[in-house]
Amino acid sequence: MEKIILFIARYSVESIYSMQAFLMGIGSNDIDTEILLNGPAVLAMTSQFYNKFPKQDLENEYTKAIIDEWAEGKVQNWIDTLKMVKSNGRLKVYVCQPCIEAFQKKFGKLDILDVVDGKINGIELFNKLKNDKDYLFLTL
Repeated sequence: MEKIILFIARYSVESIYSMQAFLMGIGSNDIDTEILLNGPAVLAMTSQFYNKFPKQDLENEYTKAIIDEWAEGKVQNWIDTLKMVKSNGRLKVYVCQPCIEAFQKKFGKLDILDVVDGKINGIELFNKLKNDKDYLFLTL
């Protein structure tokens, strides 16, 4: 396997926590990784929306336990984890172009753009998957 591609499509505790766990593992290995953030997952990566989960996540005991770990600092927050792993040079971050444009119109500049390597749309995503030869693709 030459590369891991993580497609983060939701803004939920499970998706963000799973992404963070993968990043921690990836950060300690020499594996090229790409993260593709779609829709609300783009907002999860901004300080403006950090830790503002859907109501159903806040009511679920499993997800509430994870939120408490983040809040108590027992687990590094996911934005810092993303930046830390990105600093090793093996991680590229891409965002959904239509989503980021719509969110910027509504909310202004989003700080996720400071760590983004590019913006892609659905056609570019599928062409990327079709053209890459050896990768593990995970949707969270």
